[in-house]
Amino acid sequence: MSYVLRVTQNSPKQYRFTFITRLQNLTMDVVELMLLANNIYVTKANITTTAEKRLSYQHQALSKLQALNYFSMEAQKYQAITFKHATQINKQGIICIQYLQAWIKSDRSRYQKIYASLS
Repeated sequence: MSYVLRVTQNSPKQYRFTFITRLQNLTMDVVELMLLANNIYVTKANITTTAEKRLSYQHQALSKLQALNYFSMEAQKYQAITFKHATQINKQGIICIQYLQAWIKSDRSRYQKIYASLS
């Protein structure tokens, strides 16, 4: 998020309310969704209500990261950001996607164990 905010400061004025605002909002949304997911603590007692909500936040963050990668390349095509910046945003976005996918996989595995112990 901080990288996107930093590199978009000097973007052309004509793109500040289209591509730039969208890139900035997507990064802030991703951080917010990941924090919301992380703040949901899943236990045996509350798994039926909380696990689905936590996974939902994680999947929303994943979708927004994918959108961020797409919009950064589109912004580069219109020269709203440089190729170097778009590439770096995509590299960082891919790393975040990989970590988020691992987090989702870990959670699903843990939830399956909890469900198995309830049966």
